[in-house]
Amino acid sequence: MPRWVRCLLTIVLVSPAPAAAAWPEDVLLSGMTEHGGEPQLDRELLGRSYRQLIMELGTLVANPPATPAETLGAYGFELELSTRFALTEARDRGGAPSPWDRAHVDEDAAPYHTIPTFSIRKGLPLSTEIGAHMGWIGGSATGVFGGWGRVALIEGYHPIPDLALKLGYSGYVGNDELDLGALDLGLTLGTTLGVGRLPGVNTGRISPWISLNTLRVSANATVDEQLQDDIGALRYAADGDVDTAPPIALPQVGAGVQLVSGNAHIRLTAAWAPATIPTLGAGLGVTF
Repeated sequence: MPRWVRCLLTIVLVSPAPAAAAWPEDVLLSGMTEHGGEPQLDRELLGRSYRQLIMELGTLVANPPATPAETLGAYGFELELSTRFALTEARDRGGAPSPWDRAHVDEDAAPYHTIPTFSIRKGLPLSTEIGAHMGWIGGSATGVFGGWGRVALIEGYHPIPDLALKLGYSGYVGNDELDLGALDLGLTLGTTLGVGRLPGVNTGRISPWISLNTLRVSANATVDEQLQDDIGALRYAADGDVDTAPPIALPQVGAGVQLVSGNAHIRLTAAWAPATIPTLGAGLGVTF
């Protein structure tokens, strides 16, 4: 394995949670009724904070737009280790406590969260593929688990860019006070270019892409009814119940680049949902 691959793999696998963060970095809805040693009695304020927390956590949990537009082909198979960084303090709070601080055991949430992730992707006939991932939210007892399917609407007609449609779902697991998941639907536009002076001989390739996505975040606070009422914790779901709000819809834009040498690749990605927080990612993988 090339030295640069070994170095980057080490970075991806050992990326720590922020040293200043308290353990654990779990989301605790039961802590939202008190802040700075004072009871928080403004249900409307807490309701807004809860909704913002749901939106930002949904962005963190959702399947990232982290694959090139080109699919793997009928026989392709991919394994990847990656780390995403959710920049929870990259948003102006206007001097108010962040929802992450309100739901943190020490009221001092980390300025970013890391999500070390293992993912697999399998190509299928007719320019389709499926994939799945599992990850751990650093410094917490929680994680994410999700899957997706993609189909290339346009592929292999260079110089026309490739265009792929993706549908997936990812859930938040391990939290006793909150059930949450995010459905994602998006388009990815990109291309793949050879690197080097000998077409057909060089194995280096570069694949840039951009994506436009819609996230639909569903959530249910699994705490007692009194606490739900105290913090204004609505249930966000698509079941049409009179006591239920619809899932929160969030637009998201993303971009990335994949560098390939032989069967190994490096991916660098970024995504931003304007109503919430940005995320960055880096990964190493192999394709068979």
